[in-house]
Amino acid sequence: MDGSNRQELTVVSMEEPVGLSLDYVAGRLYWISEYKESIETLRVDGSGRHSFPAVLRSHTEPLGLAVFESRFFWADGTELVSASQASPQEHAVLLRAPVSAFTVLHALQQPPRDTAACAPGLCSHLCLLSPVHPRGYRCACPEGLYLQPSGKCTELSIVYSSRTAISLLQVGPGTHSKQVQEWQEAFHLQDVDWKRSVLYGTDDSGALLRVVGHPGKRETIVTGLPVCSARVDIRSGNLYWLACNRRDIGVTKVSDLTPRILHRARSSIQHLFLDWQRGALYWLARGQPLQQLSLAGGSPWDAWNETWPGELPAAMDSKAFSLLWSSALGLRALSLTKQQAVTLAPSWSHGLVAAFEPYLISVNETALLLWDRRTLTLVLSVPATGVQGVVAFVGSELQEVPASKGPALPLPPPVTTTTRTTTATSAQPTTSTTQLPLSKTTAAPTTPATTTKSTTTLTTTSLSATTTTASAPTTTWTTSNKTTTVQVATTSTATTRSLPTKPAVPQLSTSTQPPTTPALAVPPTPLFGPSPPHPPTRFSHLSCPRTHMPCRDGAECVAQEYVCDGEKDCADGSDEDECAQLCDAPGAFHCASSTTCVEANERCDGVPQCPDASDEMGCWSPTQDCALRCDAATRCVPESWLCDGHADCLDHTDEQGCVPKKCSASEFPCRSGQCVALALRCDGDPDCRDGSDEEGCAVPRPLLCRPGEVACSHSGECVPEAWRCDGVADCRDSTDEQVGECWERPYPCVPRGLVAPLTPCSCRAVPWRTSSAVNGSGAVRMAMSASLTPGGVTERATAVMAATRLARCWCTPGYQLAEDGMSCVDVDECTEQGKRTCSQICLNAPGTYSCGCLSGYLLEPDGHICKLSGPEPMLLVAVQSEVLSYGLRSGREEVLLTSDKERTIFSLDYDLVERKVFWMDLATESISWQSLDSRKKGTLVKGVRSDCIAVDWIGRNLYWTDGVAGQVLATSLETTWRGKPEYTMVLDGDLDQPHSLVLQPLAGMLYWSEVGNQPRLMEATMDGRRQRVLLAQGLGWPTALALDLPTSRLFWLDEKLGSVGSTHLDGTDVKVLQLRWVQSPFAAAVCEGQLYWSERKAWSVQQVDKATGKNRTVLLKRHGQPHGLQVMHPALRLAAPNPCTARGCSHLCLLSSRHAGQCRCPIGMTLADDETTCLPLHTSAFALLVSPAAVMQVYLKDMPPTAGAQGLPQHRALPLAKVGRLTAVDYMVKDKSLYFAEVGSDSIGLLRLKDSGRLSWKKVVAVEGMVVSLALDWLSGNLYWIEGQPTSIHVATAGGRWALVLLSEGLQGAAWLALCPRASTMCFITAAGSRRPGAAVECAAMDGSGRRVVWSRARSPAGLTFGGASTRLYWADQERGAIGSVELDGSHFRLVREGLHGLRLFAIGDGFLLWSTTTTNGSSKVWHSRLEQAKSWWFLMEQELVALRIYSQFSQEGTNGCTKNNGGCAQLCLPNPAGRQCRCSPGYHLVRGVTCAPVPPCPALLRACADLQSCISAQQVCDGHPDCTDGSDELGCTFEEAKTQVPVVSSSRTSRAEEEKPTVPSAAPQQPSPSLPAAPGPRQHGEPFLATPDTEEVLGAMPCSSETCNLRGECAIEAGRVMCHCALGYRGDYCEEAEVQPLAGPIALGVAVLLLLAAAAVGALAYMRKRDRRR
Repeated sequence: MDGSNRQELTVVSMEEPVGLSLDYVAGRLYWISEYKESIETLRVDGSGRHSFPAVLRSHTEPLGLAVFESRFFWADGTELVSASQASPQEHAVLLRAPVSAFTVLHALQQPPRDTAACAPGLCSHLCLLSPVHPRGYRCACPEGLYLQPSGKCTELSIVYSSRTAISLLQVGPGTHSKQVQEWQEAFHLQDVDWKRSVLYGTDDSGALLRVVGHPGKRETIVTGLPVCSARVDIRSGNLYWLACNRRDIGVTKVSDLTPRILHRARSSIQHLFLDWQRGALYWLARGQPLQQLSLAGGSPWDAWNETWPGELPAAMDSKAFSLLWSSALGLRALSLTKQQAVTLAPSWSHGLVAAFEPYLISVNETALLLWDRRTLTLVLSVPATGVQGVVAFVGSELQEVPASKGPALPLPPPVTTTTRTTTATSAQPTTSTTQLPLSKTTAAPTTPATTTKSTTTLTTTSLSATTTTASAPTTTWTTSNKTTTVQVATTSTATTRSLPTKPAVPQLSTSTQPPTTPALAVPPTPLFGPSPPHPPTRFSHLSCPRTHMPCRDGAECVAQEYVCDGEKDCADGSDEDECAQLCDAPGAFHCASSTTCVEANERCDGVPQCPDASDEMGCWSPTQDCALRCDAATRCVPESWLCDGHADCLDHTDEQGCVPKKCSASEFPCRSGQCVALALRCDGDPDCRDGSDEEGCAVPRPLLCRPGEVACSHSGECVPEAWRCDGVADCRDSTDEQVGECWERPYPCVPRGLVAPLTPCSCRAVPWRTSSAVNGSGAVRMAMSASLTPGGVTERATAVMAATRLARCWCTPGYQLAEDGMSCVDVDECTEQGKRTCSQICLNAPGTYSCGCLSGYLLEPDGHICKLSGPEPMLLVAVQSEVLSYGLRSGREEVLLTSDKERTIFSLDYDLVERKVFWMDLATESISWQSLDSRKKGTLVKGVRSDCIAVDWIGRNLYWTDGVAGQVLATSLETTWRGKPEYTMVLDGDLDQPHSLVLQPLAGMLYWSEVGNQPRLMEATMDGRRQRVLLAQGLGWPTALALDLPTSRLFWLDEKLGSVGSTHLDGTDVKVLQLRWVQSPFAAAVCEGQLYWSERKAWSVQQVDKATGKNRTVLLKRHGQPHGLQVMHPALRLAAPNPCTARGCSHLCLLSSRHAGQCRCPIGMTLADDETTCLPLHTSAFALLVSPAAVMQVYLKDMPPTAGAQGLPQHRALPLAKVGRLTAVDYMVKDKSLYFAEVGSDSIGLLRLKDSGRLSWKKVVAVEGMVVSLALDWLSGNLYWIEGQPTSIHVATAGGRWALVLLSEGLQGAAWLALCPRASTMCFITAAGSRRPGAAVECAAMDGSGRRVVWSRARSPAGLTFGGASTRLYWADQERGAIGSVELDGSHFRLVREGLHGLRLFAIGDGFLLWSTTTTNGSSKVWHSRLEQAKSWWFLMEQELVALRIYSQFSQEGTNGCTKNNGGCAQLCLPNPAGRQCRCSPGYHLVRGVTCAPVPPCPALLRACADLQSCISAQQVCDGHPDCTDGSDELGCTFEEAKTQVPVVSSSRTSRAEEEKPTVPSAAPQQPSPSLPAAPGPRQHGEPFLATPDTEEVLGAMPCSSETCNLRGECAIEAGRVMCHCALGYRGDYCEEAEVQPLAGPIALGVAVLLLLAAAAVGALAYMRKRDRRR
C-alpha cells in the first residue's frame, strides 16, 4: 500500500473491466467484464481465475460492483441490482434510481488491525502499510513537506538576506516568513550551516563573516583575499570560498579557522557550488566545461563536456543532484546522475538564484518568487527588496561526525530535562542530562487523540528512561468533564494524559543518548529563535508545533485557538493566565458570551475564535459574488445581477437607485445607458439599443447603396434587404417596416419586434375556471385554487373533490385522488410532462417539491429559475473579420479582436484556463488564437478548413470538423505551428459531411451533426470510440448545435426546415418548434433560459426562449455576416481534474468515457505497445486493404479487438483520385511509394507520399496489356509484373527507363507474383495446362533462371506471399479454405489455417494473419489473428477487396547482388542466388558483362536472336540444336521438332526412403550446363535450389509420383519402400544431386600448357644470360 512491489495479476485488456471490488474475507478480487457481460474473479495472488458468465443484461453500462458474503451488487445507471453467486443470472432489483456510487457497510468489511505497523507515533504525518518493507510500513509526507529518517516531516527553509537583514521563509502547509536578525552594516548571505546554527556571509569589502546562534554576533574569518562566494560542507563544517579574483578556491577548516588555497582555476569562475552529500565542488567558468573537484583537493575533471557560455544565472539542486540555468534557449536542467540536459521551459525571463526539488527560487526588485519546477507555475510571492543571497535547505537528521572531525564551534551547555514518572499514588520526576546539538530540525508532535467528555478516572502506566527504541507507553488522566489524550514523542518513553474537549500535543524529550547517536531523539535547538505570540516558557526541553503553545509546567502543549478561551486546558491553568492583557490590547475584540478576547486581526477572518463565534458575526462586506444582501439579508445578489433590468430580489432593491454606468475613455455612452466601443461609433450599424451611436454622423450625399441593400425613403441610410419586414425598425424613419408593404394590419397581441402568428390570439387568459360535472355515480369533480409554499415557492395547485351520497373525499395540495376515489397519492411535479417546474434540478417530496441549482448558479426569488452567478455572461460573436463581445446583462458591446479585412473569422471558441479565444480563419486555412489579456496572438494549426471548432477545456485539446473529408480532428491547445501538422484524426470513415460540433468533456462525449444525404445527429466518446446515431428522423440540415449542460439537452437549428429542436442526450424526449425566424443559422449557444443563434441571411444575432420559442429578440445587427457564436462564463466551463495529466502520453491525450484519457498520435505517427509513446509510422507494421477504387492503410495495432465491428477501424485512405479499377499494388516502405496498376491503363503509376504531406504522382513504365500482378524489389528498386495475353513476366528499373521480358513460355494463367529480394527469388502461380493437370506454385531466380515447380497439389491457390522477414512461401487455397506454406525448395509443407469458408485473399507479416471472405450481399469480411493464436476477429467492409498486403520497416531489410550501385550494371541488374546478372533492354547487347551497346542490324535473310547477341538463318530455327546463346531459336517448337533434345534415361542407381533427412542447401548454387539449353517450361526443383525434402512429409502428404523424385526420375514402391530411378545427370535418394563430370581431360590439358610455359620461360632466361656475356 506504499506503491512498491507492483505486480501484474492478470491481463484484461479486451474485457473493459469495471468496478474492481475486494472480498477481504475470501481474499478474492471481483470485477465486471463489459465485453463478456460477466463477473470475473481471482485470488489476490493472481491464481484461481473464475468467470460468472452472462450475468449482465445486454447493452447496459455497469457503473460499479460490490461483493459481500455470497452476493453481488451492481448498478447500471438506472437501477441497483443484487444477485447471488450461486444463481448470478437471477437478479433482484433493490432500487430503481440512477445510482452513481454505492458500497456495502458492515463490520466484517473493516476487521480490526492485527499488526503493530503504523502504530500511533511511528510517523508524524502519513503511515503507509507495506508488507514488503522490513518494518511493515513506510512513512510519507504530504505535498510540500520532506521526510526525515526518523519518520518525521519537515518544511523547506529558505533563508535570504536583504542588504542588512536576514529573513526566514518556511514553506509548507502553513507557509510563513519572518525577519530573523538585522545589523547596521551590510551582510550578503552566502550559505547556512543548519547543523551547527551558523550563518556565513560577506560584507561590501569582501570580508568573510559568520554568525553563530541566534541572536549572534558577526565574526570575521581571516582569508587573506577578498571573498565573493562561500559554501559550507555540512558534514565537516569546513568552509569553501571563492576569492574575488574569480580564480582562487580556498578552504577554511572549522577546527582552527586557518585558510589555504585549494585550487587555482585557469579562467574566471562565475558560479561555485558544493555538494556536501557527495563530497565534491563544482564550478562554472566561461568557455570551460563544468568542473568537479574533490573536497580534499587534487586535480579537477570535467563533470560535463559542454562549455559554459558566459554570464548566466545558475543554481545547484543538491536534492535532485542537478544543475539549472537560464539562457536564451530557456530554462534548462542538467542531471549530473544521467549526464543529460533537458529544457524545462523554452523561454524563461524570471532569473534563478536557488533550487530545491520540486521548487525554483527567483527574485526581482520587489519580491522573492517561489516556482513549482514541475509545472513552472508561481507558488508563492514574498515581498522583499534588494535580495542578494538565498539559501534553501531541509535540516536532515544526519549521522554525527566522529569526534576527531567534529565541529570546533562551542555548543550550548548540557540541558537538564525532566521526565515525569507517575504511579497511581505518586509522581516523582526523573532527571537525565542530554547534550543538545544545534540544528534546524524541529521535532514534530504525534497526532493528538480525539477528545470526549467523561467522568473522573485515573489510569497510569509506569515510565522509565531507556536507550532502546520501543513503542511509547501512555498515561491517561481523566477529570470530570475533560478527556484529552496526550502522547510524548521520545525514542523510549511516552506519557498520555486525558483532558477534555481540545487536543493538547506536547513534545517531551527524555533521551539519554550521546550526541553521536545515529538518530537523535532529543529535539535540536532551532537555528532561528521562535517568535511566539505569547511569552516563552521556562522549559526549553518542550517542543510544540507552531499551532500550539507549551503549558508553564512543561507537561503538554495546547492549541493556540484554546488559549484565553475561558477554559483552563493546561493542568496549571497557564493557558488562561495574562489573558486580561489581550483584552487591554488596542483593537481587541471581546467575545459576547465570555470574558475571552481575540486579537484585532482575528476579527472577521472567517475562522471563529470565540466560543460563541461572535467574532465572526456582522462581518459581511460586498464581494463580486455577494455584492448586495436583500430580502432581510436572506439573499445574496452577485454584482453582475445589479441593475440588469431584471429584479432578482423580492424587494427589488437590486434594481433601485440604478444610474447609467460610467463608460471608459475607449467607449461611447448610449442614451439607453449602454457602453459600446468607440470604434463602433458611426460605423453604419446601430449598436446602442436606441441607436444613439449612429446619430449626428455625417452621411455623404447622394447615398449609394451596395448590392443587397435598400435605401430608407426619408432618413437616407442603407440597410440590408434581408432586414426589411423582419419586425424590427432598422431605418430611423421606420420605412423598412411600413404596414402597407409588410402586412395589412398588425395584431394587437403581438409585442413590437415579433411577427404575428398565422391566427389571431386572444389577449385575455383565464388560468383557472370553476366547473362541475355530475356523472352517473353522483361524483362531482371540481377545480379550485389553492396555495402551496414549499420553501418559499408559491404556486397554484388543484384540489380534487369527490361527492358521493355517503361521503366527500378531497386531497390537500400536492396530492391527487387515487383511482379508488378515497385515497390520495403524491403528485410528482418533477416528472409531469409539459410542466416547467424547475429550470435545473427538481427534488420531489411527499406533497411538495423543491428546486435546486448547479454549481455556478443561484436560485431566483420565484424558486424555479436558476441564474448564473459570478461575472456577467458575455456573448462572443464573429462578424466578418471581427469578434465582438456583448454583455448579456448590461448590453455592453466592444470589439474583442480584429483580423485583416480580407479575412473571415468563421467559427470560434474560448478557453478560460489560459484566457484565449480560438477561431477558424478561412482565408489562411488556419486556426489561430489570441490572448484575452495581453493581446498576444498565435497559430495553432495550418492547412485545415472547418465549419466548426470546439475547445476541450479539461483535456486541453481543440476539435474541429472537416466536412469535405468527412472527418473530425483534434490537436493539443499547447501546440505551436512549426510547419508540420501535429493533429490526430478522431473520427473518419462513414461521416456524411459533419458540420456542427459540441463537446461535453465532463462526460468525455462528443456530439456532431451531419448534413449530407442522410442528415443525422451523432455521438461518440471524445477519443472517437462508441460512435452511435443519436437522431436520424425529422431532420433537414441541422447546421447549428448547442449543448445545454444544466438540462442535459442538445439543441439544433435546422436551416432546411426552419425549426429549432432539442433532445435529451440519450436521444429521447425530442421536441421541435417551427420558427419562421430560422432561415440560415450558422452557430448557436444556450445560456440560462435563452437560445442564441447567428443568422447569415438576416445579418443578425437573435434569441428566443429555449423552451417555447417565444420572446424573440434581435440582439445584434451589423453590415456583415455573423458566423461563430459562444457564451463565455466560468459556470459554463466547469473545472474538473484532467485524467490526461497522469496518463503520460508523449503527444496527444483525448478524453474518453469514465473520466479516462487515451493516448493518440499525430498524423504520421502511431502508438507503441506501451500505449503512451508515439513512434514514426515507418517503425510500425500496417496493412493495405485494396478495393477497386481505393487503398486503405490500417495499422495492425488499430485492428479492432472485437468481432463484428461495423466499418473500417481507424485508418488512412491513400489519395488515389480519379482511379478506375485497381488490379495490383505494391508499396516501398522506405520511400513511402505506392505502385499501382488499373484496368485500361497503359502504364504503371507511382504515388509518393512525402513527409511534408505533399503528394508526387508519376507514370513509371508503359505496359501493353493488363497488369494482373506486380511486385517490387525493394532492395534494387526493380519492378516486376505479369502482363496478360500473351502472359509474360516483365522487369523494369526503378524509373522505368530500362525494361525487358523476363519469362514468356509456359505461363498460362500466371498470377500472384511475389518476390523475396533477400533470397533473390521470385514466385508465381500458373494455371493447369498440357503439362500439369492442376495449378502450380513456381519459383525462379529473379533473373529468370532456375525455374521450378515448388508445389502442385493446391487446388485453387491465390494470394501468394512471403512471410515477413522469412523466406517461407505462403498461399491461400480458395477451394479447400486453407492457408499453406512451404520452404523455397518445396519441403516442410505446413498447414497454417483450415476451415476458412469463403476464403478469397490473405496476407501475412509481423506475426499477423489477415484474410478476407465474401458475404452474400457482396461485401467483405476482413479477418485478423495472431499467427500463434487460433482466436480471430473480423470487421465488415462494404467494398469488394482486390488485394491484401502487410508491410513494416523490418520486413523490407536485407541485401542482394543489386543493392549497391545497381550491381555495377549499366542498365538492368537482376539478382540471383549466386550474385547478379547484368541484362540489357531490347536494342542493346551486353559488352564485357556489365555495359550495354546498341545492337547493329542483322544482314538480309538473317534474323536476330531474342537476346540480340547473334544472327541466325531461318533454317536454324527449331532444328533441334540451339544456335542462339540463349536458346531462343528452339523455344516454342513442337514436340516432334524438339525431340532431338536430351532424352530422359533410366538411372543406374535406385535409393531407399527410410529416414527423415534434414534439408541441407548446397554450398554454392550450380549453373546449368552450357551444353544443355534452358527448357521452355519450368524444371521441377532444379538448380540452384537443391535440398533434401522431408521424407515423412513426402510419404504422408502424397503418393509415389515424379514429384517424390523432384521430377528428375521415376518413382516406384518396392517392398513397401519408395525408390527413385534417377534420370541421366542426377543421383541421390530422391535425385536431388547433380552428377559431377570427370575432369581428367581438362586437367591433362592444363598440365601441358603449364609445361609449355615453363619451357618458354627457361629458354628466355638462357637467351638473356647469353646476351649479357657478349656485352
